[in-house]
Parts: sequence; structure tokens; C-alpha cells
Amino acid sequence: MPSKKAPIGLKVIAAAKLAKGVALACLSLGVFDLIHRDLGALARRLVHAARISPENQYVAIALEKLGLVDPATLVRLGILTALYASILLIEGFGLWIGAAWAEYMVVISSGIFVPEEFLSLVHSFTWTRVAILAVNAVILVYVAALVWIRYRERMAERAARRTDSGTPR
Repeated sequence: MPSKKAPIGLKVIAAAKLAKGVALACLSLGVFDLIHRDLGALARRLVHAARISPENQYVAIALEKLGLVDPATLVRLGILTALYASILLIEGFGLWIGAAWAEYMVVISSGIFVPEEFLSLVHSFTWTRVAILAVNAVILVYVAALVWIRYRERMAERAARRTDSGTPR
């Protein structure tokens, strides 16, 4: 059930989650479209269209590896991508309408990845990883603070209703 109107910060987070969810849903459809295609031939056409030398060591390795991808792997990748897209779309929609459950979902989903991102940063430092960790940590702290504030407000309202009705705590 939607709570109070969502603050602008949650709207921004919701819009980002919705955009990522739509992009991943499209990616998932693209992966499913590749299931019964020859990935090696498709990659060779892409390399030729991009005017990249197929004799390049890295391109040759990539073309070889793409030829080894089986349809079952593509199905698993498509399903996992669609599942993650669904989660992002649900979170984004819930945040957009100001649903309290969506805020809890964001705290949990963001909180799960922050320790892994920190360990990844410690293992191999890059500024991109620092930026991703910082953004996710800010989102986590912001939404967790909102969840805590709203929780305290609900508890205060319940206590006020109890005292108004004459029932002790």
C-alpha cells in the first residue's frame, strides 16, 4: 500500500531503476533472440562491419570463444537477465508510487551488493569501482534513513492513537 508521496530523491532512484530495468529487459530479449543463431558468424559480420582486423589477437580469441557458447547457456543468461530486470522494474515502480515495501527492497538489494563491491575494490582498485561503490552506498544510506524516519513516524502515530483511545501501551 503506498505511503506518503515519494521524495524527489526516491523519484530519481526510481527513474534510474526503471531505466536499468527496461534496458535489461531489452537485453534479455536480445539474448533469447540469439539462441538459435550462429554466434561466431554473427560476431565475424560485426567485426567486419566495424572494420576491426579479425587477425587481432583479442578479436580472434573472442571469436573463438563465441563459437563455443551453447544454447543452454544463452537460455540461462536470458532468464537471469529477465529476472534481474523484473526486480529492478518492481523496485522502480514501487519507489515511484511511494510504497514502503519498495524502500525495504532497495535497502536489501543495495545492502547485499555493497560488501561485495567493497571487496572487489580492495582486490582490484579502479576509479570506476570507487564510483559504483560510492553511488550504491549513498543510495543505501539515503533509503535506509528514509525507512528509519518513516518507521519512527508510524510508531509515533500508533502511540498517539493508543493514548487517544485511552488504551495504555
